[in-house]
Amino acid sequence: MKNNIKALVLHLIIVIVSSILLIIFVATGPLFGKYTTNIVCRLFLTILLIIFYIYMGTFLDISKDKKYDFFVGSTIVVIGIGLWIYTFSITGKNLLEVPRELSEYWILFNIYHAPFTMIDFLLGIPLIPLLALFQNLLPSFLMGCGLRYKRLKMKEKSVRDSVDGEFIK
Repeated sequence: MKNNIKALVLHLIIVIVSSILLIIFVATGPLFGKYTTNIVCRLFLTILLIIFYIYMGTFLDISKDKKYDFFVGSTIVVIGIGLWIYTFSITGKNLLEVPRELSEYWILFNIYHAPFTMIDFLLGIPLIPLLALFQNLLPSFLMGCGLRYKRLKMKEKSVRDSVDGEFIK
């Protein structure tokens, strides 16, 4: 449970950082818009946000069994699915598109998933409720990848230390 709360806090930190980035992009749009609309810049920012999630996963505790690595963000997923169900029930139950006049209902959900909302915007992916439902799983998966990476690094370090210990004897 401790890892789930820690993962939720890390997710909220990423949400705040990506929201600040979004505000900076909007504020500097007239000045730097020609650079941020470039596909290379958009791909770089997308990859950066994904790597940021994986990196945040390395801050989680590895004391639990490794079969639970990809469940570290289950609190994030449950809250996201709850927001999705709430918003989906208000907007008329259309899985494939969000009518423009109902898009304001998705604001709370989009704020909660600001990094992925930003990635959707950068890559030109429209707001599709069915896709948004599956995006709820991404924070947990990416943080699980970071936790798995941390386990591999710790295992590699312990093997290296044991090999170094044999050479000293």
